[in-house]
Formats: sequence, structure tokens, C-alpha cells
Amino acid sequence: MNQLTINQVVIWGHKLHSHTYSYINYGFFKAFEHLGYKILWLDNDSDISVIDLNNTLFITEGLVDKKIPIIEECYYILHNCDMDKYRWKDINILILQVYTKECLRRNIKKLDNCIYYEAVSDHCEFPTIYMPWATELLPYEIDENIKNIEKNVLNKTSNSLNFVGMLTNEWLSVQLFCTFNNINFNPVGGFSDNNIDSIENQKLIQNSYIAPSIQTRCQVDKGYIPGRIFKHISYGKMGITNNITVAELFNGNIIYNDDILKTLELGM
Repeated sequence: MNQLTINQVVIWGHKLHSHTYSYINYGFFKAFEHLGYKILWLDNDSDISVIDLNNTLFITEGLVDKKIPIIEECYYILHNCDMDKYRWKDINILILQVYTKECLRRNIKKLDNCIYYEAVSDHCEFPTIYMPWATELLPYEIDENIKNIEKNVLNKTSNSLNFVGMLTNEWLSVQLFCTFNNINFNPVGGFSDNNIDSIENQKLIQNSYIAPSIQTRCQVDKGYIPGRIFKHISYGKMGITNNITVAELFNGNIIYNDDILKTLELGM
């Protein structure tokens, strides 16, 4: 980023709590703001007539980029966008894709564990980076949680398993597990009327008996790494997963079993 001549960063679309992707946007927003960049969060309803958008880095996703301005010599980080309106402009493009094991079949360069870069080639029109999503916490915020663990501030006794997000069928197994173990299962969010902010999310997870990151069979088979596992660990909880790819990423230093119920037993 130090090599880019940009005046500002614009997150385009998916305002906070409006979509799952809004939490990814929130992570980018916090990170660029912390780095000292001027940052705006706009969408298709924003009046941009009085905003100088030259030399801007735009970050957007394909469901919400209908009215994004295409400005020459700007930078665009794009996720699942229709590229027809971008490819004929003199702009700088980086495609952002979430990491799965499927990307390993391509001609890619490893940057870090589960982070890969694919250069432009006959099979790749635009440079592409494959990486997992992550936590929205900044390094100093994670450090504070580490200190609170060391001081036993976060070691509270709770009889609830709090879950924030969209419930899949796999979470029915978690609910059943809680019932048999006399644990209160408390699902929150999922675009219902009880959406919560990042601070409340963190508190709920910190006060949860355990904080598993349970995934669907399709996600496990593809090696998809969810942002939830990074969030829960950054909040101060032990990582618990039913995904072997996640366990390998953390070098086996988290709790793992392919069977959801056994994973939860190990977590307890």
C-alpha cells in the first residue's frame, strides 16, 4: 500500500448488518482506517457528485457494484463481480477470492499458509489473490484479549453456548448436544431482528461455554476456512473445528474432530 498513490479508500456496498459480506467490509474499513487512510463507505444510493474520487482504491462485491464509478487510474479490489464493465477501462484490478483447496489446481504462487497469488496468464485475465477471511479485530485489540486471558478476566463460568450468525443444519447437532448436556443454546443474528454489533458479538462469544466453528460438509470438503474461527480465537476462545483444513492451518493447535458431536465433547 505504501507504493500506491491513492487519496482514499472506498468500501462500496453492503452497509453493516445488511449482508454477510458487510462484516468482511467492516474488517477492511477498520484496517484501512487504522493504517491512517481516508476511508468512505458508500453504496448505490450515495450521492457522489461532490466527492473527488480520483486516485481511489475501491473495494466491492458483485451483488452491489451496479453504480460504482469506473474511473481511470483508480484501483479496484473485486469479489465475484461481472467483469464486463471493468475490463475495457484503464484501471488497476485485483480479484479477491476466498481460499479453498480448489485453487491449488491452478498455476499459483504461495504467499503464506492458505494465501496464494495467481498472475495474469492465458488462463487468468486478472491478477487474483486467494485468502481466507479473518477477524475484524486489530492487532492491539487481540493483544488486549490475550492480556485478559492471562489475568483470568475472560475465564467466566457460563451455562450458555452463544452462536452469532446464520444457522445451518449442522448447528441442529450443536443444539441437540446442548440439550443433552443441559447447556442453553443461544443463537443470535442471521439477519433476524436481533442483529448485534461487533462489540456485543465479542462479548457473547467470550461468555460462551465453548465457541465452536462448525461448518457444512460442502465447506469441509472444499477446505473453506471461515472467518468465524479467526474471530473466536481473537476474542479469546479456544478454536474448535470440524474442518481438517482449519486444523492444519493452525498446526493442530486447536480442537478438531470430523464428527461434530465428538468435536463438541472434546471442546467441553
